Amino acid sequence: MEGYMVKIRKANKTDGLGIAIVNVYTWKTTYSDLIPSEIIDGRIESLIDMTARIEREIEDTNNYIIAAVNDTIVGFCTYGKSRDDSFLDYGEIYAIYVLKGFQGLGLGKKLFLSAAKELKEEGYSSVIINCLKGNPSVEFYKRLGGKVVGEREDEYKGSMITEEIIGIKI
Repeated sequence: MEGYMVKIRKANKTDGLGIAIVNVYTWKTTYSDLIPSEIIDGRIESLIDMTARIEREIEDTNNYIIAAVNDTIVGFCTYGKSRDDSFLDYGEIYAIYVLKGFQGLGLGKKLFLSAAKELKEEGYSSVIINCLKGNPSVEFYKRLGGKVVGEREDEYKGSMITEEIIGIKI
């Protein structure tokens, strides 16, 4: 990415809209064949509400890290303690999303490593990531040392989805 200024940093409240845009765009480009289109379209239509929710989360927990290229958000990661009762001693990467045109440049790995560093400082030695079954990103997590340690089914807006639980030592 010669000629581009790349920054990985903690998010601030004014990053909410950029994070929300990356979120809905990556859902559209990644999950179109895996999740019903009305769910994805609903996320796009709720962009303003999503932005407000993300801004509140940044203010409350400060657990977002962004990847910016020339001061424009092209990726983000959010993390914290595990929400899965079977993995209570683990940290969790709740989401890592990088815009399709910027994937494969190492930004996802930098986001992961930054979040892992934060979680390690909080006392965690392993993290889990829920990855939608069929999502090609599972290979990204395996390259980081991840292994499938379980599977879970969730109802999401009236549709059943299956996620693989990936465990990674940090």
